[in-house]
Amino acid sequence: MHLSARRRLIQLTLALAVSAIALGATALSLRAYGPSASWNVFAPPTPTYTPTPTPTHTPTSTPTSTPTPTPTHTPTVTPSPTPTVPPPNPPAIPGAEVPGERWILVDLSRQTATAMIGQTALYSALITTGKDGWETPTGEFRILYRVENETMTSASIGADDYYVLEDVLFTQYFTNVGHALHLNYWRPESYFGSVRSSHGCAGMRYADAEFFWRFAGVGTRVVITGNSGDVPSI
Repeated sequence: MHLSARRRLIQLTLALAVSAIALGATALSLRAYGPSASWNVFAPPTPTYTPTPTPTHTPTSTPTSTPTPTPTHTPTVTPSPTPTVPPPNPPAIPGAEVPGERWILVDLSRQTATAMIGQTALYSALITTGKDGWETPTGEFRILYRVENETMTSASIGADDYYVLEDVLFTQYFTNVGHALHLNYWRPESYFGSVRSSHGCAGMRYADAEFFWRFAGVGTRVVITGNSGDVPSI
């Protein structure tokens, strides 16, 4: 064998010996310090510790008590009573032995018609006179003519609100344009003495209209005073 070949063999042998010694030292270290030593290049990487977040306590809200509403007392509305209208109660008509002029006084403010003998009132009746736009005229008049039973119509006086009223009794006209004392059977009792509702006449309930028919006659004086504006109108 040549000298150079022997040298290469010796060098290779020495290198193998050094490697064996290093491997032995490494194995010894692993047994002494464990495979996880920081200098151990073969050790698996140490996991980084990630702290587990501490749960934040969310306070539970205390429910707020809703106050029970106190019921409000609603007052009971008491309807206004309908005015009670006294029924007609005409007296007997005195005979000729009782002196004095027999005339009729109509008071628009009080909505009454009064049978007068001289300056003495014999009887007052509740009436309903002319509504707004059809006011009963004031002044002194005389009964011109009388119709015991007739039919009244809107056309006869030029009224816009249409009507035909049959069997209107005890009509006593005191103007030549249709103003009269007569029975009014189509208005409610509560109107008499309280509400103006006619087309200028003085409307009466049956017993009162009959009384004035017997009390008066053609030529009887009719005096109308007062202010109809003091009384409500339909």
